[in-house]
Amino acid sequence: MKNKKGIVFWIEGFSGSGKTTISKNIQKDISKLFGATIILSGDILRKFFDKNGYSKKDRIKNSYKFSEILKYLTEQKLNVIYSAVCLNNSARNIYKKNIKNFFQIYIKSDIKKIIKLRRKNTYKNKKNILGVHIKPEYPTKSHIIIENNFDKPINKLSRELIVKIKKKLKYKI
Repeated sequence: MKNKKGIVFWIEGFSGSGKTTISKNIQKDISKLFGATIILSGDILRKFFDKNGYSKKDRIKNSYKFSEILKYLTEQKLNVIYSAVCLNNSARNIYKKNIKNFFQIYIKSDIKKIIKLRRKNTYKNKKNILGVHIKPEYPTKSHIIIENNFDKPINKLSRELIVKIKKKLKYKI
């Protein structure tokens, strides 16, 4: 990690896996540990830029612009907890290439269980749903993998994540 830049805490996983809640839960701790931190998501940036396409091609195209925004923020020494469904190697590599302090967290969940538990309306009568219509491309080199089987409270998963982040980055900041 480069000391003179912010860190992007990239949280990736299926819609309904707990990314947004975990992001909110860890923000205060990340701010205490690493400095000023904001939360952004792929959905927020889509709204800002009126980008509504969800095909694999659309997701890759959006990654160029969105990664530039994250790069700019980290160059201002601002940390960003960024949650995105992604699960797309080409898109993920665009972010990794563009952002120097890229810390990758994968929330591993079973999409069938998410749908069964009705975690999100995302899966109702829509097209281009990752894991349903688009084959997911799972990350292979995440710094941290958190399994969310929905058998633990999300607060506990969030605390476990903070402990793992502290261990991974202890000697690198």
